[in-house]
Amino acid sequence: MLFICLGANDARLPSNSDSATLEQYKNNMRAIISLLRDPASEYYSPKTRILVITPPPVGELLVQSYIPSSVDNPIVFNNRTRLFAEMAKRVAREAGVPSIDLYSEVENRVREGQTTGKWSSTYDGYERYLIDGVHLNNGGNMLLYKLILTKFKAVWPEMLPKSLPY
Repeated sequence: MLFICLGANDARLPSNSDSATLEQYKNNMRAIISLLRDPASEYYSPKTRILVITPPPVGELLVQSYIPSSVDNPIVFNNRTRLFAEMAKRVAREAGVPSIDLYSEVENRVREGQTTGKWSSTYDGYERYLIDGVHLNNGGNMLLYKLILTKFKAVWPEMLPKSLPY
């Protein structure tokens, strides 16, 4: 089992040393999948299950609270991260690999909370899923866990804990 969950740092603005262009990101994702799927690869493993997970959205106000200098000097924007999430889904689809759209799952929950007035917060609700505006916190990890289980039920039911021999 291989989970490929890249993009949160790659989507940083080009002025950051650890950022990537969308083309580099796409090529890197393809290369990782190819390592296990290409018979010519020394890491060829046709039985290994691969799951691509998009990066989560960015809570820009949370990022600014953790990195105050980013108020005047932004390091990442949610709209750029969305492009990386879309590319991750595209690469997975082209490779015939299942994916989880963590970006949309978090965005939809945050929007629902904002729209219904379910919660009000300084950080627009992103703090329910992200610790620093980029990386998952306990709530984000719990959501991802549930999404992984749902995906397993749909794609690999034989891999669910109740299906495995003990």
